[in-house]
Amino acid sequence: MAGTDRLEIVVTGRGGHAAMPHQAADTVVAGAALVQALQTLVSRNTEPFEPAVLSVTRFHAGHADNVLPEEARLGGTVRTFTTAQQTLMETGIGRICTGIAAAYGVKIQWVMERGYPPTINSAAETALCSQVAMQVLGSDKVHSDLRPSMGAEDFAYLLRERPGCYVWLGNGMGEGGCMLHSPHYDFNDELIPLGIRYWVALVEKLLPPG
Repeated sequence: MAGTDRLEIVVTGRGGHAAMPHQAADTVVAGAALVQALQTLVSRNTEPFEPAVLSVTRFHAGHADNVLPEEARLGGTVRTFTTAQQTLMETGIGRICTGIAAAYGVKIQWVMERGYPPTINSAAETALCSQVAMQVLGSDKVHSDLRPSMGAEDFAYLLRERPGCYVWLGNGMGEGGCMLHSPHYDFNDELIPLGIRYWVALVEKLLPPG
């Protein structure tokens, strides 16, 4: 799974009356342009076979219909698999913020807070976990050829210190097929006994009696 970094941006301009935009430095327009421009870091600055994601997930500005707000706050997430790509994204964010600030006459402050590193399983432990999973669930139920995910996981810190394997135990599509973080997500309780069987079998494999 990918490494994840947290993005925080504050756009500061000059507030004013919505009926007189020429007297203001519009932070909403600047922020909207910034959201669009940041997407080019993936679509136009990243090598096509290098996975990367930049998602702006928050945009808060103003509280009235007839007022141009002095400040807009944006935030989101950056996902990468390599340090080089992480640095490319960070450098690009700074360049785009500087350019948008100049183009729209606003000030932009930003920070990319480094977060979880990529989750990279070690080969020997992965082989062992796959073997145990096949023993418990059957070989047809174990998939080892899945594409990497742009999701992130704090287990990555443990894998930096010790060899290990992070396993996905499939929840199934469930009612409505809702993914994690959906407000309609409903955990499949029928999965619990399978998870217990896997962990018990793993312990028995690693720590046999005697």
